[in-house]
This record gives sequence, C-alpha cells and structure tokens, in this order.
Amino acid sequence: MKRLRWHGVDKDGRRLSGVCDAETSALLGYALRAQGIEPVTIHRTLRPPRRTPPTPSRAAQASLLRRLATLLDAGAPLERALRSSASQESNGLLRDGLRRARRAVEHGRSLGHAFAHALPELTATHRALLSAGERSGDFVAALRAVAEEIERSDETLRRLRRAAAYPAVIVIAAAALLALLLLFIVPRFAALFAHAEGELPGPTRLVMATAELLATTLPLWCALASFLAILPWCYRRLSPGRRRACSVVWSRAASHLPGIGTLLFDAALSRWSGTLARLLSAGIPLLEALPLANNATGSHHSSNKLAQLTKRLHNGERFAAAFHALLPTARTTAQLIAVGEEAGRLDEMLAHAARYHHERLTERLDRLSALIEPTLIVLVGGLTALIVVALYLPVFQLGATL
Repeated sequence: MKRLRWHGVDKDGRRLSGVCDAETSALLGYALRAQGIEPVTIHRTLRPPRRTPPTPSRAAQASLLRRLATLLDAGAPLERALRSSASQESNGLLRDGLRRARRAVEHGRSLGHAFAHALPELTATHRALLSAGERSGDFVAALRAVAEEIERSDETLRRLRRAAAYPAVIVIAAAALLALLLLFIVPRFAALFAHAEGELPGPTRLVMATAELLATTLPLWCALASFLAILPWCYRRLSPGRRRACSVVWSRAASHLPGIGTLLFDAALSRWSGTLARLLSAGIPLLEALPLANNATGSHHSSNKLAQLTKRLHNGERFAAAFHALLPTARTTAQLIAVGEEAGRLDEMLAHAARYHHERLTERLDRLSALIEPTLIVLVGGLTALIVVALYLPVFQLGATL
C-alpha cells in the first residue's frame, strides 16, 4: 500500500486535492473518476513519521502496579482490572502493554509471562516475584512487592544522582569561570606587561603560560566537551548487549575509586538483601532465588562475588559462612544471615540487612555532600584569587619601586 497525493478537477471545474492510500496510481485514478473527479497529477508522498510514545518512568510503572493491586484487592476480576487500568493510562506504551497482558491472560498464559510482555522493563527478579505470587495465590501481594522493589531501586538511583548533581554544577561553573579568566582577562594583562622592563614574577609567568597553553589546546577541549555532552545520547542508542558491556566496564572502574566504591558496595548489598528477602518471603527456594537476587545488585563487581554463593551452598557450606568468606567486609550482613539461618527467619534478617545498608548509604551520601560542596567552593575561590593576585604582582612591584 502506497501513500499517494493527487490533484484533480471535478465536473464543475473546481480544483481538488487530497492524500490517500492505494496499491497503484492507476487504481487511484480509476477510483477518482468513479467519483466524478478527473485526476491531473498523482504522485507518491512520504508517510508522516510515527511519533514514538515516551518511555514510561519507573515511578509510572510502580504506580500502575499499585493501581492494579488496589483493583484486585477490591474484588475486581483480573480482566476488568486490566481493562480499567488501560483506559485510565495516559502513557501509550503502558496502555498497549496492558492490552497485550489482557489478551495473553485471555489466551491462558501465566500472569508472570503476561506482565513480562506488558512491561518490558521488568527484570527477571520481578517476573519471578509475580510467578511466585501466582503460584501461592497472593498475586496482589506480589504486585505490591514488585512496585516496592521498583520504587526502592529508583530512590537509590535518585539519591546517587542528586549527590553528584550539585558538585557537577559547581565543577562546570568553575571551569567556565577559569576559562573566562585565562582566555580573556589574562591576555589583556599580558599585552600590558609586554613592554614592561625587568622580569615578571614567577606566579605571573606561570599564569600567562597556562593561558597560552589553554588557548592553543582550546579546540581539543571543545571536542572533549562535545564528546561528553553527546555521550549519554550515544549510550541510549547502543544495543542492550553493548550497553551491558559498558555498564560492566564502568562498574569495574568505579568499584576501585576511593569513596565511590564504598557507596556502590552499600547500594549493591541493599538491593541484593532486599530482593532476596522478597523472593524468600514469596516462597521461592534459596538456591533459585540467589541468581535472581544477583541480577538485582546493579554492580558487576559485587555480582561476580555473590554468584559464587550458589556453588558454595551446593557443596554443603552454610549460607552465612559462605557469604562472610566472599565478602569479609560485610560483617554485619553476615551476622544477620547467621541469626536468620539459626532462627529460621532468613527473609526477615535479610530485610533488616537491606535497611541497614540503605541507611548507611543515605548517611554516607549526606556526609559526602556536606563535605564536597564547601571544598569545591573554597577550591574555586582559591584558584580565582591566585590568578588575580598573580596578575597584580607586577603592579605591586612597580608601586614598591616608585
């Protein structure tokens, strides 16, 4: 089927035009003549590009799952709840996903499979929670558990981004200020000092040499800034496999950075402990739940170590001892796991461990923000003051000579 634009004349001599779909120009001309329109020109036109609906946020997905849980908890049938939620959903992707889920349920598919196609952003852990809720007959609790899991993960990411946002703004503003001084102010002083007698002070010569070097390498710095600006866009355009590879490289590099590695470790253990607790409370066996919880860490470095737990448990080693051997720095979590193993309340102790690491992550982020903000401000002010003092040193020397 082609999209064709036509111009013609009717019986009264009026000029008409329009756009319609037809197999060939000849068939369109025949149809126009049947309506009393003599075609003058018929040519193919491009179809307007289809607008892709915006990708739903994680908060929107969690809100959708909570609405479904509320409708089901109120006694509404699943098909009616899906139909009602789809009619109220403003995001096109989520609305189409709910319709696909309703059709999958009508064809006898499992709820976990139906929601996996309805919400492609759901991870294997989320699908396992939904399948476990379907098996246990408490699908409402499973929906709420997945919603809480999405919200908790989203909150952790927001905290990390918020902690990095203000320092990034200060660094960009400082770079712009220093570039302004070195590219525009310092050359004016250099022109004034060009005819000065005697040797300029060392700090002044250093500032002028730095300004000259920056002016020489300015195209390189502009290219680097442009590359960093388009880097997020390039990352979103990558295939899922290459995106995972980039995440692995970043995770390995960030885990060895002082300060940042500790924050990522706490975030990974918080997600791992909370996810494993939810899987165990949903009735999934420990050996099946461990690989799913490992996928939720978000850290390749921590996930590689935790992946060895399954092998150690298969060899008959106790859970707490194996965890402590792999992650000796997480002593508090190992102690909570040991208590949970002995008391038969492993899911509760893992939930306590998740809260502990989340609180420690929040405390460290607050402390880091409180420390890094004044440090950057003092550093920027100090560099600016040094440049200004270095530029006025020759003037001070001239005044002392006079």
